[in-house]
Amino acid sequence: MSDQPNVPASRPPTAERRDITIEALSSLFAVGRLELEEFEARVDRAIRAETVADLDQLVADLAPTGEHRTAPVPAPPREPMGQDLPRGSRATIAVWSGTQRNGRWFPAPRHVGIALMGGFELDFREAELGPGTTNVYLYALFGGIGVIVPPDLDVEVSGMAIMGGLTHLASHPERLESQRPRLRIHAYALMAGVDVKVRLPGETAKEARQRRRSEQRRLRGGDEE
Repeated sequence: MSDQPNVPASRPPTAERRDITIEALSSLFAVGRLELEEFEARVDRAIRAETVADLDQLVADLAPTGEHRTAPVPAPPREPMGQDLPRGSRATIAVWSGTQRNGRWFPAPRHVGIALMGGFELDFREAELGPGTTNVYLYALFGGIGVIVPPDLDVEVSGMAIMGGLTHLASHPERLESQRPRLRIHAYALMAGVDVKVRLPGETAKEARQRRRSEQRRLRGGDEE
């Protein structure tokens, strides 16, 4: 017998329950079930939700027609269940925690990242990007997000920061083909930071700083000749 009736919907949500709802919304946005404006509004409401019932309402109308859910909505499956859905990683969530994606991984055409009083790092140096454009939507609220890209990847960053920081980086290889992978980062930070850096494969942050200083010294030396 379910113990759901003994769990009042008016109770404050746990961090795990809030995380599940945000991840569910992120996955639905990544597969095109939610438009950007609606997704942003629902995530904001999930962050501010004061009861379990408030969270349930954010996903109740997104259930398949005729399906009634009374239990907490679980996170969608990690792998898409239809051939028409994008394959690969669709969401990165850090709520009061930290995580990292590096090495060889497979971002979907639309990847969503949310950091709420937490942080994560997305390293695209060995990521397998599909042809055309991969759009990454990053939301940092009282947290931090770091992004590492290789120098030969076509990258653009746009967005806004309120009482926070956002690095704007544009990196275009010399030759640009129509099917060459491209990365578009749409970042939004509220009292948080989103930092995009260029590093060579396998290069550490310290090694990258040393390389940039060396390149600057060479450029200054060339100017003096």
